[in-house]
Amino acid sequence: MTLNKQDVVNHMMGFFQAKAVTSALSLKVFDHFKKGGLNAQQVAAKIASPVRSTEQLLIALHAMGYLQKDGDMYVLPEEHHAFLLSDQPLWLGWLGRHIDTFLYPLWEQLPEAVKTDSNQREAVFGDNRSWFDILYQNPDDVADFQEFLGKFAQPFIEGFVNQYDFSQHRAFLDIGSGIGSLPIAVANAFPDVKLAICELPQASAFLRDKLGSQGYGERIDVVEGDVIKGYLPIGDFDLIHLGWMLHDYAPDTQVTILRNIYNAMPEGGRFIASETPLNDDKSGPEFTALLSLNMLVSTDGGIESSTSEYLERFKQAGFSNARILEIPSLVCSLWAKKQRKEALC
Repeated sequence: MTLNKQDVVNHMMGFFQAKAVTSALSLKVFDHFKKGGLNAQQVAAKIASPVRSTEQLLIALHAMGYLQKDGDMYVLPEEHHAFLLSDQPLWLGWLGRHIDTFLYPLWEQLPEAVKTDSNQREAVFGDNRSWFDILYQNPDDVADFQEFLGKFAQPFIEGFVNQYDFSQHRAFLDIGSGIGSLPIAVANAFPDVKLAICELPQASAFLRDKLGSQGYGERIDVVEGDVIKGYLPIGDFDLIHLGWMLHDYAPDTQVTILRNIYNAMPEGGRFIASETPLNDDKSGPEFTALLSLNMLVSTDGGIESSTSEYLERFKQAGFSNARILEIPSLVCSLWAKKQRKEALC
């Protein structure tokens, strides 16, 4: 790929767009367009801001395609309601808050992270605890992160449930489930499969409340555990899924996680890990390459890997017959077995 000067400028100035959108979501600007068009004066009154600065933001949102304009009236297109209105299930404000609170400050320290090959949590937060300990200290931050994971994974989940026959399994354990999107989808499509989610204690209460509010509190069990320390329910689940978690950890810790899962599984059980892998030649894709930098600034050695690297770690952990399950989405799944315990990636 050949870049020109404008491409470089666009990359460097991309944060203008990101901050305009996250600011609009934070101010819940879009909510006020639910019932129709508004002019700048009306929006300013609703968000309690000066007209001049409010209009500057509205002009930018229109220029980026978020709002339409009819004379001096701004309109939110109907097709944008699902992800821009805060009372909608697909609202992206969760992601905006997570970006502004955690990711953007950490990325400011990327040069130092590259120079030192180390995370920047202490520089940003004054705290050398683990990424998840910092993230999970505030219930609102837990909710934002879990909602973000659930929304991001939705296209993968739809493809996964459509392409994989969960009915061949007796019991399914999902580790790192976000807001429970995958177990909920499995519950709807495969009513005879026993379902449980393993989550850190800090997130378990949020997840139980979330499942209960959606009517799945009795159908999906929430088990507290720690996949790194090996605190997992043993032997009962013939299908275990690890959702978008391996990349949060250094390769040696990934092998530890995989061994702990291997030891928790019954003979003949199957393990599936979902990740956003790099190409085997490390040429991209762009999203995964940038996500790897996010692992650098935020985690203790987390890194994006190629499918071949993941599969090799499965073998180190003891799994056999490891192979790729292609599902149309940003995420792919890898599977394998323990002796007769399989793992899919």
